[in-house]
Amino acid sequence: MSHIVGISQRISIKVIEQAMDAALSGTFTPELAADLAATEFNGPNRIKKAQTFIGHFTLRNPLFEFVKEHEQEYRTALHHKDDRTIIFVALINAAYEFGYDITSILGKFFHVQDEVTTKLITSKLSTKYCNNRSLPNGMYCILPMYIEAGFINRPKIGIFTKNSLSISSSFTRKLYEKSFSLHNPMLDEFIISELEHPYFEFIK
Repeated sequence: MSHIVGISQRISIKVIEQAMDAALSGTFTPELAADLAATEFNGPNRIKKAQTFIGHFTLRNPLFEFVKEHEQEYRTALHHKDDRTIIFVALINAAYEFGYDITSILGKFFHVQDEVTTKLITSKLSTKYCNNRSLPNGMYCILPMYIEAGFINRPKIGIFTKNSLSISSSFTRKLYEKSFSLHNPMLDEFIISELEHPYFEFIK
């Protein structure tokens, strides 16, 4: 049985940040999400779909309550470039298992090589998601979001390299660990903090 990719439109990091700010301040509404979507998409159907994705990344994100409980730490961490990168990747991956899987694949291969190709990522994802149209569509949403966030680079078409990141906030690390635990619920938090897993290749 194949898994569901779930995402079919790229949402910019800027829009996710604006929507999260509204969610934390209690002003997030479907109308606001639609207005944010309309800054990037044309047509009622595409705006409506984007509106749904914006909600998943923010107010309906499984990590939202944790962010809200640590709102000041979240806002402070956003001022640090590398922390900001990891925060948005964590939010993306918490919202969509597909993102978690891409990050794990990238981490596995970046551990032993400097470049990862689109073809390699696709071949590894296809064993779980099957090689239908939703797979490349999902990749063309998630990977550009990672690039915008500063998580990875694309020096040329079809080639990705890892950015060197150094996070400074314990909140950021905890948020990233929680984005992992959502997809590995049988592992307790102590084990996760000590785990050697490809997902953590980016925050060593």
